[in-house]
Amino acid sequence: MIKFDRILQGIICGLAALMLMTSVSLAEIKETHFTIDSNGSESFPNLIEEAEDIAKKSIDREFRENPNLTEISIVILVARQRQVVPILRSRVERSQWQKDPRIDQWTRYFADAKFLLELKSGNSTETNAPSRPTNSPLSERRRLIENDPGFRDD
Repeated sequence: MIKFDRILQGIICGLAALMLMTSVSLAEIKETHFTIDSNGSESFPNLIEEAEDIAKKSIDREFRENPNLTEISIVILVARQRQVVPILRSRVERSQWQKDPRIDQWTRYFADAKFLLELKSGNSTETNAPSRPTNSPLSERRRLIENDPGFRDD
């Protein structure tokens, strides 16, 4: 009889633990991707601004329309000349967004997208400047890495 009681207690504890785990897993996380078509005439800062605007509006809408949603991840892609490159990724929990809805707080920017898409930096003097050799994206990236205080070339 004592064995039966212990087995019954084990089953009850196991079911209680399973119910607790199930209630935690009811939290909903959504991953969304948006693509912006670019013809290359936009500047990179303008594309960033457009992407931030899309992400902010989407996060607001998703949290407002889906009360069970606890976290959202949005990736904004830019399509240009048969290339699709991520430009930013925002990941935020509902509680974080309610405290601070500034999109830049929850966003990771992909600066290499500018080089991959061969976009202008946004300076109007850039188009009027005399042509001169420029660093390739790879050498520019290497220069940035080497100037990083944590860089070691052992």
